[in-house]
Amino acid sequence: MRFCRFFLAVLLFPTGAVSDAEPPNELKLAEAVVEYRELSRKLHQQDLQQMAAELKRAGLEETLPATYTKRFGFNPAQSVDFYRTAEGRRIADTVLSYQTPSGGWSKRTDMGAAPREIGQAFGVEKNYVPTFDNGATSTQFWVMAKAYRATADRRYAEAAERALDLVLLAQYPSGGWPQSFPLRGKYHDLITFNDDVTSDLLRIVRAAARDDEGLGFLPEPQRRRAADSLQRGLQMLVASQVITGGTATIWGAQHDPQSLAPAAARAFEPAALATSESADLVLFLMELEQPTEAIKLAIVRAHGWFAENQIRGYRWEKAGGDYRELLPDKNAGPLWARFYEVGSDRPVFGDRDGSVYYDIRKLSRERIRGYGWYTEQPHKVLKQFAHWRQRHGL
Repeated sequence: MRFCRFFLAVLLFPTGAVSDAEPPNELKLAEAVVEYRELSRKLHQQDLQQMAAELKRAGLEETLPATYTKRFGFNPAQSVDFYRTAEGRRIADTVLSYQTPSGGWSKRTDMGAAPREIGQAFGVEKNYVPTFDNGATSTQFWVMAKAYRATADRRYAEAAERALDLVLLAQYPSGGWPQSFPLRGKYHDLITFNDDVTSDLLRIVRAAARDDEGLGFLPEPQRRRAADSLQRGLQMLVASQVITGGTATIWGAQHDPQSLAPAAARAFEPAALATSESADLVLFLMELEQPTEAIKLAIVRAHGWFAENQIRGYRWEKAGGDYRELLPDKNAGPLWARFYEVGSDRPVFGDRDGSVYYDIRKLSRERIRGYGWYTEQPHKVLKQFAHWRQRHGL
């Protein structure tokens, strides 16, 4: 990781601390992205080379498969005390064994049953290991931090440091994070707010910068980099809040890493305003103890958009079998569509063939059943806003 840390220092700190620096111009940003992608390529090669060496050492021609599970195969909510037990140490060691050479972890991979074998894949998905999707890497980072607090075993501290290095390296020059790093192409390379990717990583760098959550073991230079990472991430959130007709709204589920414009992902996920993801971002911003004026304004504007675009008098639930639809209910709480068209604020619904409709009933039955087209998540913002505004004297 020496190359990685050197690259990080050059990219993020070319003239010293940069938290108050002006955003880079387009040429410098483009040059930094080229360097960033080269780093990604080198880290990917590092992962491949270690696996090739393992296969040769074990006399194997093919990688042994990892075991699939819906989450990670263990309970990530266990307390620090759990990792003082024999079972806790076993889980921590098993999780540690699945850390990639580049420093991250996979998703949907059983890390609770048995340690990874020599020559066994680090994850069940061939193309997206490691990743930040579905809580991967952020979940395991916190396991390593808890295990170190419980045992003082340096292996766990070093694993957490390596994971944080990857998080810092994965941050785009524009301040956002891709879904997976090293980069693997397509929509996975976009700045990702979906599945709490960005908010999970911002919570890590914030805690690292402040020595929260027992992270005092992190080296001082790394904590300084985390502090800078937090500031750049917050600046990115302010800059990427979608403005239409001169009015700030919310965010998309994914954004272009250079232009910061909302971007489409899978065929049924158009470039649109995304309510659940935006609510998660606002809830994170509301946690900040000393938000800047720009962040306060972003919160106020997002709250205003949520308040204006709520759907009243309906609930979204199964009407028969696994088929969901909007049903009239005068006592139901507010709902929001998952996606809203940029500019018109009309709910939109995407299908597998890339078609986008204003009427959910035009979707294929498979897509109606297979996606969360409505959400209650922004209601949390509405409920907390009055207290937040009073706390900050607004």
